[in-house]
Amino acid sequence: MLKYRSEGLYSRLAQLIVWVALIILPNYTVRADMGMKPEMEFKFVAEDPQQTFSIQTATLYECQQADCSDAQPIDEIGPQRLNCQNDLCTIYFYGLEPYYRLEVRLGDGRTLTGQAFAPSGFHSYYLVTVRESDLLVKNRFAFDLFASPICLSVCGSLGLVAFWALLAFFWKHR
Repeated sequence: MLKYRSEGLYSRLAQLIVWVALIILPNYTVRADMGMKPEMEFKFVAEDPQQTFSIQTATLYECQQADCSDAQPIDEIGPQRLNCQNDLCTIYFYGLEPYYRLEVRLGDGRTLTGQAFAPSGFHSYYLVTVRESDLLVKNRFAFDLFASPICLSVCGSLGLVAFWALLAFFWKHR
């Protein structure tokens, strides 16, 4: 009798999982543009800790020349646009250029420009110091283990193996 009840419990649990999946999955939107894209993240800090600032608009320029004499604002298409919230701006790219320059208009009306910089990798993280007359853009280290496709593949595979081992364990001991 006990064995029959546990089998019924497992089948009801399986039915519950299927129903939850059927309810949740249709609510996700489908995106055609889902591949990995190069990314930049800009974290803004004031040079003087007493100074406050607010970012009104920010523009990222792409350049072929090291001095950015040929600077052009990036094309804002799809996810390729500079999004700023509070003291953080992020952008995803379809492709990287050799150099970039950042320009910010602050809430007090000042427009500040940073020096030309090169991307530091597929995921580039920068610390932008807001100074009195310009911006200082410095590369900052950010250990982004979970953004690596290899790590995601390995972790996902290990998760599946653990899931199947757990199912086998419960199935054997029921």
